[in-house]
Amino acid sequence: MSIQVRNISKSFGSFHALEKVSLTIPDGELVALLGPSGSGKTTLLRIIAGLEEPDNADGDAAVLFSGQDVLHRPAGQRQVGFVFQHYALFRHMSVLENIAFGLRVRPRKTRPPEAEIRRRAAELLGLVQLEGLGHRLPSELSGGQRQRVALARALAVEPGVLLLDEPFGALDARVRRDLRSWLRRLHDDLKVTSVFVTHDQEEALEVADRIVVMNKGKIEQIGTPEEIFHHPASEFVMRFIGQVNLFHGRVEGGRGQFGPLVVDAQAQVAPSSRASAAGHNARLLVRPHQWLVSVRDDIPLSIPAQVARVQSAGPAVRLELRDGQGETIHAEISHERAAELRLAPQSRVYLTPRETRVFVDEYAI
Repeated sequence: MSIQVRNISKSFGSFHALEKVSLTIPDGELVALLGPSGSGKTTLLRIIAGLEEPDNADGDAAVLFSGQDVLHRPAGQRQVGFVFQHYALFRHMSVLENIAFGLRVRPRKTRPPEAEIRRRAAELLGLVQLEGLGHRLPSELSGGQRQRVALARALAVEPGVLLLDEPFGALDARVRRDLRSWLRRLHDDLKVTSVFVTHDQEEALEVADRIVVMNKGKIEQIGTPEEIFHHPASEFVMRFIGQVNLFHGRVEGGRGQFGPLVVDAQAQVAPSSRASAAGHNARLLVRPHQWLVSVRDDIPLSIPAQVARVQSAGPAVRLELRDGQGETIHAEISHERAAELRLAPQSRVYLTPRETRVFVDEYAI
């Protein structure tokens, strides 16, 4: 079931949670709504679910499922499964009864027979890998197990759309990693159109087919994880997705000057923006893994720096460095390169960016 959202606006008092947001999600896709607190992602999810109504519900707003406008349908008639951050399980019911709940409360004419309800609940118990635990109460399960019960309950009603609001936010890091891998595999098996809210960039990059980056009630960028990470459409997106090093400078004569670093700005600016970009203050952003780190002092257009800290635990060696003004620079290199350089605190190095992004006001270079 595809989802199309058109011109959705929502305010809470003087706070504008959403401003004319439009979005299309193809059938069978797993999409992450990613952004900081207050960006509007949960409000958008709740409007899709029918748990909130937009301010312009009687205007030009629309929420369409496979082309049918459901904006004025109550949540119970939208064929949506919703998974909350804090599980929202019924404490007095067993795991099996929690899963079966959505089927039991259906109107009599659409309610399956009791045997079918039990068969479906047991099937879902196996799907979420909780066989043998159907008799337990939620309080007897771990946090990760409770979240899987909540997901099974949402799937029991055979939804056309699955919506998840920060589904792993209340869990510790190890359990979150395990569950998001499991959710990705489950989605690949079921192919239910799914939308999940998160503020965790790593989670969105690992799990989603596409990411919708939101900020201040608007969509900043929509794209695959690769597009969002490697080709950010705005300075906000690049700074929000992953760590960056920030340098201030200016664009003059088609070149961006950032201390000892110079980049060819003119060749990268859209023709319509070149006149506006010239002579403006600019920001150059470099991700830690995009530095070429050397101990040679004859490399042109490099930044001299001193090693403050070497962190070698993990798949890459992380370096915390100080430039000539005492500003911190972060770099990542391979273990093999670190062994070649023999770096230690107080070592002198020279940094050359392999790839950069420059932003001049609203213009990305």
